[in-house]
Amino acid sequence: MTNYIVRGQRVLLTPPEIKKSAIEVNAALEKELWEEQMKKWGQLEVFAIGDEVEGIEVGNRVSVNLMFLKNAEHIEIEGQDKIIVRAADISVVWK
Repeated sequence: MTNYIVRGQRVLLTPPEIKKSAIEVNAALEKELWEEQMKKWGQLEVFAIGDEVEGIEVGNRVSVNLMFLKNAEHIEIEGQDKIIVRAADISVVWK
């Protein structure tokens, strides 16, 4: 049983885990490394969907334009980072 409700046309995605560098880097370099890793995110797993989303189900894999991922909101759920995107930002769904 979940203790949250996703509202509207939002889709929560699970990003791939990015391994932390053993070398400490400044915030600007960390952001640059994060964006470089995002380019490899061709298929992200759907963690949860909003109550108005149709045609996308939890567990599907989806493709989201990198521009939308860079500006997406992040939220922590159950101790894990999740990315919030609009359903309209999803270009491809693998069932």
